[in-house]
Amino acid sequence: MEEVQNGTSLTLALQGTSPDLRPAVQSIAFQALRRGFWAQEVLNQYVQKTPPGLTLYLLWAAIALLPEKNSEPMYATHTLVNEAVNATSLDSNLGFARGLINAVLRRALRNEKLYQEIPEEQHPSYPEWWTRKLKYAYPEQYLNILAASKEKPPLTLRLNHRFLKDEAGVKKYLDDLSKADIEYQLIDKVGGQKLSGAIELKNPIPVAKIPGFFDGACSVQDAGAQVAAELLKLAPGQRVLDACAAPGGKAAHFLEKYDIHLDALEIDASRAKRIEENFGRLKLNGGHIIIGDASTPKAWFGGELYDAIIADVPCSASGIVRRHPDITYLRQEGDIKNLQVAQRKILTALWSLLKPGGKLLYVTCSVFPDEGELQAKWWLNAMPDAVRLKAPGQLLPSKQHDGFFYALFEK
Repeated sequence: MEEVQNGTSLTLALQGTSPDLRPAVQSIAFQALRRGFWAQEVLNQYVQKTPPGLTLYLLWAAIALLPEKNSEPMYATHTLVNEAVNATSLDSNLGFARGLINAVLRRALRNEKLYQEIPEEQHPSYPEWWTRKLKYAYPEQYLNILAASKEKPPLTLRLNHRFLKDEAGVKKYLDDLSKADIEYQLIDKVGGQKLSGAIELKNPIPVAKIPGFFDGACSVQDAGAQVAAELLKLAPGQRVLDACAAPGGKAAHFLEKYDIHLDALEIDASRAKRIEENFGRLKLNGGHIIIGDASTPKAWFGGELYDAIIADVPCSASGIVRRHPDITYLRQEGDIKNLQVAQRKILTALWSLLKPGGKLLYVTCSVFPDEGELQAKWWLNAMPDAVRLKAPGQLLPSKQHDGFFYALFEK
């Protein structure tokens, strides 16, 4: 949490955590960040002076683990207090904090009017500029967007139809889920777009417990992200570019559905390894990984134009906050304009690689119109040979899926 406050992503901050502790540490960190602004307000009212160093973050995490209003607690209250106090023994500099942590937590737990005095809905974990932009763009929906972003995300599977082969294979797999006492529901549509292999598990479980996962029977992928391969219909043998492809979920989905040649482009060599790992686990052919910058194709483009391009461009990730709660702590308002410029540069570069009659799918996991609808309108004005086709546009986060934007263009 301290590292996130200093600008490091939670993913990187957790890398030093031992594998056996990581699930618990990540769960606590997620909760602390989701309720961070509220927890800090509790601290402001219960402690006269901001505690130094690790004491602040230990108190912050412990307060965030207090029972939520009208919800079952993550931990029994006596366990929470005891473990928070005991945690001070892990660092020789925290001995003085035992009494402070014990007093603050017990005082908060005794206060039956805590959520009336400090309403959590008035202290969502978003900076002012973030809330302002959402309120301006979605005056009637922004509170729902904020609420959805705080919820724990669903665990959704994407069935690998190339592995399962036919309806009989799919039925057998669903039977395997039932035999393993894994409750699920099929997701038929998202944003009006029919999905062919999306399954939401009622209770999230580790991937090691998902039948057939390591054999390639399925992948974990949000239902909103599965729209891409269903939206862009491809013919056998077509050449396709997935720009900014890591970790490879959408690229893999296209190779599962279509007999195509797909180039998966990624600027970061270490992230490109994730694409290779996904292709290998899913036993997919037809995918070629390229290390390169989507905005400067001269360095990597071979010269043969593409039939279709997926431009899954870098963005604020404002639509997937519930999966990455550190985002609202890391983003600055000025980042949005910089991202918008970068997105336009990538779009312009990629358009030159597309055949006449080819299609480009513009995708972001953002809910800000600056990165969605405003970009689509700019593109139509900037490119006279671009025709906009039917696509879902802005998908706002819901219980079923994260927030995405989709715009489809034909050259």
